[in-house]
Amino acid sequence: MKRKPAILLVLLLAIFSQACEKVIEIDVPAGEPKLVIEGRVENGQPPVVFVTTTRGFFEPTSLQDYADSFVDDAEVTVNGIELARICSDELPDDLLPIFEESTGIPADQAAELGICGYVGLNPNLIGEENTTYRLEVRARDQVLTSAAHIPNVLSPDSVWFRLWADSPNFGYVFANLTDPDTSGNAYRVFTRRIGPNMNDNPVDPTFYPSLGASFADDFFNDQTIEVVFLRGQPPNSSRPVDTGESARFFETGDRFVFKFCSTTYPVYDFFNTYEAQQGSTGSPFAAPNNLNTNINGGLGIWAAYSCTTDTITAVP
Repeated sequence: MKRKPAILLVLLLAIFSQACEKVIEIDVPAGEPKLVIEGRVENGQPPVVFVTTTRGFFEPTSLQDYADSFVDDAEVTVNGIELARICSDELPDDLLPIFEESTGIPADQAAELGICGYVGLNPNLIGEENTTYRLEVRARDQVLTSAAHIPNVLSPDSVWFRLWADSPNFGYVFANLTDPDTSGNAYRVFTRRIGPNMNDNPVDPTFYPSLGASFADDFFNDQTIEVVFLRGQPPNSSRPVDTGESARFFETGDRFVFKFCSTTYPVYDFFNTYEAQQGSTGSPFAAPNNLNTNINGGLGIWAAYSCTTDTITAVP
């Protein structure tokens, strides 16, 4: 008999709480669009720059909407030399992978969308070691600037493939790296599966950064360390080798190019926060995280790299 009043009280509270519900509509104001830069210059390669605008949080996000965010009427210079405007529907097939690497849009779709970027065709802009490249972008009545320095080339002492745990077929790439005695050194790694390979896996049209590929010498300055790397893969890839349990592993029999790049701390800082944001997408418990840009007056990254490559066959 003592339980009935308690049950009645719970029911009354439930009814009361439902009766007091009120729909609250929040009008989220749209922010002013900002310009976003994604550019890079690498030893032996010309500078490539893409200019886009930010989109509202609730705006459509189809591939065409993303393509429409590219700015094709900007004035882009590097070290005072103007870059040429080139669009993906004008490129030969062998150059489309450059667009895929920079934009994340598959090369076959990039050709149809006609995405425009800016490329340094002047021979004086071919990337050189120990050289600073100053970027200026003028678009939409705005001026954005940045500077990036190509450091000296640093090659790993050794690179090899090793099986993962008890797996007979899948593994990682390991490298021994001797960091210079100067602090603030940073690195980024890319991989590209090439053919022919022994297991008929699809080849990669270009290089892709592996997950966690950006790191700096905060904790190993002037030391020799062993570092492990995953396989890079196309963004949002649906290929069988890029999904499931074998995703991001190298498979025995694969032939691939391991691209090791030295860079500067601001570049590491940007991609480190970028990957942290990717990893927390959709989590209601994730802490807010802003990308640490090196673009003055806008967002994005102007990156400089000095890179070396090794061709490796995944053999235990």
